[in-house]
Amino acid sequence: MAATERQSRADRAPLGTGILFAALAIPGILPAQADTAPERAQISYKFLDYQDSQSGWERIGVHARALSLLVPIAGEWSLEGSITSDSVSGASPAYHSQRFRAGQMQDQRTGRDLKVTRYFPRGTLSVGIADSRESDYVSKAFFVSGSLSSEDKNTTLSAGLGKSSDHINVPEIGVNNEPKKVHDMMLGITQTLTPTDIVQLTVTYAEADGYLSDPYKYRDHRPDSKYQTAVLGRWNHHVSATGGTTRLSYRYYTDSFDIQAHTLTAEYVQPLPWEFTVTPIVRLHSQSAASFYLDPVNPPFPTIRPRSDIQSQDQRLSAFGGASLGIKVSKRISPDLVVDGRYEYYEQRSSWRPFGNGSPGIEPFRANMLQLGITYFF
Repeated sequence: MAATERQSRADRAPLGTGILFAALAIPGILPAQADTAPERAQISYKFLDYQDSQSGWERIGVHARALSLLVPIAGEWSLEGSITSDSVSGASPAYHSQRFRAGQMQDQRTGRDLKVTRYFPRGTLSVGIADSRESDYVSKAFFVSGSLSSEDKNTTLSAGLGKSSDHINVPEIGVNNEPKKVHDMMLGITQTLTPTDIVQLTVTYAEADGYLSDPYKYRDHRPDSKYQTAVLGRWNHHVSATGGTTRLSYRYYTDSFDIQAHTLTAEYVQPLPWEFTVTPIVRLHSQSAASFYLDPVNPPFPTIRPRSDIQSQDQRLSAFGGASLGIKVSKRISPDLVVDGRYEYYEQRSSWRPFGNGSPGIEPFRANMLQLGITYFF
């Protein structure tokens, strides 16, 4: 679905999951959509297991299951839908990376989305809706997107608009159905350079207004508006000698919280005998701290500022560097059946931030993620 909902969830996710889950959402091929409707329907099931740790203690665990369906209609339309259920449990620090006063959590989320696409000789038009519900958070979203290709199909322009309306409800700590709204837009261009090279540039912009704080963090009081811009560049190169494909991408992110982030990803997709495909993955990430992030002063106790001050001691807003290594293996069992598995290990440290100092007093953070999937074509 929509980048809108993924972003609103990433703001609330355990540290590290934002980067890892966002990576899963990045399409495997550069073009946003094909110009022709799919010829066959497909149904997919995915299972994801995530566990992070810090300072020798396991923090947040996520178990997610997703079922998706894609159906072509009359050769000019397609209907896509999915339902996702995930459970989150564990302990999350109230501030910085201290286990002291860490709060236990357990929650269940159900998300659904539906998209209809109309295919034209040189373009597409899609409209979609989505909703997500859990005990303390409800999100509803709408989006529209389209693409237009040149006559030779070597250049494709794409654009999209999205809107989400969220409500946060934690009455036991005084957060009563607080609203949050996000508007976002996307512009992109995909260009075929040679028979073996294709590049893409995408720019996204989003504005968020309303309750943007984390109610479970100690004295977390963030601005009630946020503006963010991301620029993503991708390059796919087919290696004729091996039959494989190199995928490189760079993403620059900046927002009104004064966070600037850089993410570099490299993948190599290699077909193997017996219908196997192997894809090693390397990802590097670096970010600066938010202007209102408070460094620890007297661990294990929180830094004390007046409650009314704009402030946060959420380590996700600190300055750090991170790296992940992963591998994906897929196997075509038959013309109608494909199975795949993916594993990633992620680690971040303040000292790993290049071109600047990381935030002090934050323990190293580690995460393991395993995803398994099966897709049936009919």
